[in-house]
Amino acid sequence: MKKKNADLNDRDIYNCGLSRRRFLQAAGAAGVAAWSVMRPRDADAVAALAAMYPDRAADAETSPETIDLSSRSVARNVNKCIGCGNCVRVCADVQKIGVYRLYPDPEPARHGGRQFYSDTKGGFPLAETGCINCGQCTKVCPAEALTERDGLAQARYALRNQDRYAIVWQIAPSVQNMLGESYAAQPGADFSRKIAAAMKQLGGRAFHTDFAADVTIMEEGGELIRRLRGGGVLPMLTSCCPGWVRYAEMHYPDLLAHISTTKSPQQIFGALAKSYYAREYNVPADNVYQISVMPCTAKKYECARAEMRDALNRRQVDLVLTAREFMVLLAERGINLNELAGSDFDRLLREGSGAARIFGASGGVMEASLRAVSILLTGRPLPPEPGTLRTRDGVKEAALVIGGQRYNFAAVNGISNIQAVMTDLRQGHSPYHFIEVMACPHGCIGGGGALHSSVEAPWAAVEVERRQEGLYRSDSLLKNTDCLQNNELKLLYRNFLGRPGGPLAEELLHTRYTDRSGELPPAL
Repeated sequence: MKKKNADLNDRDIYNCGLSRRRFLQAAGAAGVAAWSVMRPRDADAVAALAAMYPDRAADAETSPETIDLSSRSVARNVNKCIGCGNCVRVCADVQKIGVYRLYPDPEPARHGGRQFYSDTKGGFPLAETGCINCGQCTKVCPAEALTERDGLAQARYALRNQDRYAIVWQIAPSVQNMLGESYAAQPGADFSRKIAAAMKQLGGRAFHTDFAADVTIMEEGGELIRRLRGGGVLPMLTSCCPGWVRYAEMHYPDLLAHISTTKSPQQIFGALAKSYYAREYNVPADNVYQISVMPCTAKKYECARAEMRDALNRRQVDLVLTAREFMVLLAERGINLNELAGSDFDRLLREGSGAARIFGASGGVMEASLRAVSILLTGRPLPPEPGTLRTRDGVKEAALVIGGQRYNFAAVNGISNIQAVMTDLRQGHSPYHFIEVMACPHGCIGGGGALHSSVEAPWAAVEVERRQEGLYRSDSLLKNTDCLQNNELKLLYRNFLGRPGGPLAEELLHTRYTDRSGELPPAL
């Protein structure tokens, strides 16, 4: 039976053609007079209205009541803004993007006496600013004026209609060592098996993104070796972080050839779910509904990119929930992870190495790749625990001597650090051969969709440090230390993909990038 999910996620938000005025008129006619004071997750009807009338973004007539759902990742309800300026500071000072500013409120009495409210510079819809979808602003907003774009309505709909959808879950490495914090567990505790049990209780097959991270290493590592040996474009930059990719497409379109063509683990898993999994489990690909649980709001944007659709123009990942949204869904269903005994993930796509688990920390993708590359090029494993890649620095460096040749590597997190590294690259001064890039401070463990930390500056919180320690602790307890030891991965290539970088792998697991410099608004 063909899956009919256009109502869930196939609607292009730019094709609606409604002005903000017409949207508000339609909302009033639909009886949603209290729209501006409702959370997006309060009711399925609210999300359904958002899908029907998405074009209600800020424009030249912007007002403090503006609701902006133009972004795939971040929702703005300016009416809830209290004018604290946290979003302005994190966007400008921490991420060095600067899409927000504070405006004087023309009617403070109408809005609880506030003197200022936050809006985008020039009143542009968020999708038409330089926003990279990182979602750091959602973590510091105390009033829920900024939240992730709601995915819960779609998740509820799919779970209610499992006769129509074959639900396939994936959960990111970092989230497995994060969710225990909601149950008073030590930050960094590994809740993988409990999460697998919870996913099965919700309905569908349970997998983790660790398997796809190992596939990423195979494809990306092979790509690096080909560039090193064949004189390809160097340094090669990683492609796992969609916030970083969007930033590069807008600000460094002349350097896009440096970015690995390998898809992120999320998108690799989605591609395999709609092909390999569908074949092996005898499920029509059109019926597979793939839900990701990520620490990242930008993953919502990534799965909607045109470059991430298959040859039949289908999404490979249907829906992304942040870690916070997943906890809401569990609470709604009365599922307490502490009370679950735990379960194995489902066969075929469940095996993941320790190298895959550390993808969630800045420096982890680099270390994971070097473990495989070292064995492939020298026959020897990478020296254990390369401390320079495990610090909390914004730029971390390492070197590997291969055949008498020294190769230099770096791991960079946070846009402010990325800017300096990319300036050197553009000017021809980069000393590196391979650079891991993550848009959020400290990587996925500090992502915009991660659980909130206990302090106002979540990137500096002790939880982030403990999450990183937890990922490396899980790595040390797994018997397979690198992707080359993953037996399910070997079966994938033997029975389905062929060789890494081969024709089918190229079709399913690699992507392209687009010059988006024209999407930047004029300087304000």
